[in-house]
Amino acid sequence: MPNDAYYIVCPYYGKTLGNMIFCGGFSADPEIKTNEAVFKQVFETRDERNKCIEKYCSVFDYHSCRIATLNDYLFGVK
Repeated sequence: MPNDAYYIVCPYYGKTLGNMIFCGGFSADPEIKTNEAVFKQVFETRDERNKCIEKYCSVFDYHSCRIATLNDYLFGVK
């Protein structure tokens, strides 16, 4: 994402591909590591995807994102 106008702050951000964002997640099975579980979010357009990234992934208060909040809660991050 070197051509984008924002930096990623959220530690759960994985990558973008087209109009999708991939974030680190969790699994129903606690034996599956976080880095092996992924959330895939599909947006109608890249513009909508970018708005989500700007609102949740590129701010220091990334905990307004429900994925980050759930990850932190389940894994005890404060």
